[in-house]
Amino acid sequence: MKRRAFCILVLLCCVHLMYAQFTFDGKRPFYDKDQHLFVLTVPEEMFGKPYTFNFAYDDSVVRVVKDGRYCTTQMPFRIIKGDTTYTFNYACTNFTTYARVRFTHLPIIKLVGEITDEYVDGEVLMQVPDDSVTQRFNAKIKWAGSSTNRPWYKKHNYHIKFLDDSCQKMDVSFYGLRKDNHWRMDGGVIDLGRIRNKVSHELWADMAHKPYYADVQPKAKSYVNGFFVEYFDNDKYKGFSNMAEYLDRKQMKLKKYDDEVGQFHGMLWKAKEATWQTLFVADSTYNNLEESWGYFDLEYPNLEDVSPTDYHILSDAVSFVQNSSFEEFCQQAGDYFDLPVLEDYYVFVNVLLASDNLSKNIIWGCYDGAVDKKLTLAVWDLDAVMGQYWTNADGYYRGPMVAPENDLNEVSLLSSNRLFTRLMEWPEFRRKVINRYWQLRRNVLTPDSIISRFSSQYDMLRHAGAISREEGMFNKSSDLYRRELNFQAELEYLSDWLYRRFDYLDNNGIFKRIHGDVNGDGEVSISDVNAVIDYLLGVLPDEEQMGLADVDGDGEVSIADVNAVIDIILTQ
Repeated sequence: MKRRAFCILVLLCCVHLMYAQFTFDGKRPFYDKDQHLFVLTVPEEMFGKPYTFNFAYDDSVVRVVKDGRYCTTQMPFRIIKGDTTYTFNYACTNFTTYARVRFTHLPIIKLVGEITDEYVDGEVLMQVPDDSVTQRFNAKIKWAGSSTNRPWYKKHNYHIKFLDDSCQKMDVSFYGLRKDNHWRMDGGVIDLGRIRNKVSHELWADMAHKPYYADVQPKAKSYVNGFFVEYFDNDKYKGFSNMAEYLDRKQMKLKKYDDEVGQFHGMLWKAKEATWQTLFVADSTYNNLEESWGYFDLEYPNLEDVSPTDYHILSDAVSFVQNSSFEEFCQQAGDYFDLPVLEDYYVFVNVLLASDNLSKNIIWGCYDGAVDKKLTLAVWDLDAVMGQYWTNADGYYRGPMVAPENDLNEVSLLSSNRLFTRLMEWPEFRRKVINRYWQLRRNVLTPDSIISRFSSQYDMLRHAGAISREEGMFNKSSDLYRRELNFQAELEYLSDWLYRRFDYLDNNGIFKRIHGDVNGDGEVSISDVNAVIDYLLGVLPDEEQMGLADVDGDGEVSIADVNAVIDIILTQ
């Protein structure tokens, strides 16, 4: 009896340690052994229809039964749907068991290796819906993120560096995105909506000015593109993730270091933590032999390739913000910083209430330091935005820190960021920021348009079945402090948050329009009288300024608006 029990136990263990191989139309699905779950990607046009697969299995299988019918060379499905689980039974020589099949029309990626927070050698297997061939790549893989790269997390973000058969860098391209060896998988680990980072990058792409060197590098980007995949970490299904480009020198099209003469050109740094340096509060001595200065991490050129490096451009910018007089700052800020991009960024972080992106999670780049010291920025790590904090712990989850009726200065380090405080003390920059906000409010920055970005992507993920699989896998996950994933509820939360956010910004704080404040400096004074006159003379002919200059609201700008501003000043 004991021997029989032991054999049964061994047999059960074997069932979990091995599984039979099946192919559907020549494609072998990926398998989660813990769930007895096969996941198969097929073209989206197959969804909503009946379909019969050409079906095959390995020699260990004796028979397969689905819906009471033996399946030998074919397996029929009444209808292909993403949110449905299909079950079949099969018998091998020594045991009988079952398996489940689910379909998606997203690509599927399997990461293979003992993945940790350090790069390890591994493999990436990839299947796309319209091809039966599984692509196989050598790669170095590690968990990404400074706070989410912990072994106890059930889901991770990943860095992937593709290699050829000689273990050298190999550039690859997917779905028309850039060709490169370095990619990042963003699973939205701390985001209850999972896709804030992707949506925010797309929003920035549609609203931001091109960097100052776009005339010579028109393909330069200050954001990343990506596409959704479902993925396995070894033999464990992990839900969906955004397979994204990496924000680096190549993405921003910075000029390469000149190896022949040893000359620096393009430079790139990432602000990693809040420090006096990343807040542009105080300069300090730097060491060109180190990979970081004041938590500005060196991204390009890599210190392994070019040593010593050169921090002087970054240090000079911090010193300028710290030490310049008001007049010097207003006259020279445009020499040090890409001001149109910084105007957009100020609007962007205020709209999103991006509390984690004012001292850290900013990419700073210089196109060619040999001829121009000007810095521009690129966005990064935007998962803690739009009502989401960087932790879901009690006290922060849906708490006062992320309420839409917040001034970003009061719930973040924005008021401590000397660069932005000085810029906003400059009337010209302040006016441009306010005008830029109202210009974008007409189209890109509306609650409906941003909600549409979320809902369209959720609809696609729901149709593919990825939503139901993600929610089923991670309900009450410890990664989210035992909070349930519910994407419909999250969309409703985002909708309410965004409507309230824009209502608050339109009517309070920096973006609120003061009647008669024609030049947008936050007050009504004689300078606004001059601004109306300038408009009448054609000095300020833009449409946005016309809306401000029409003080009496009669639909045109005339001498009556000059008198209207004077009346406001006299009655203040």
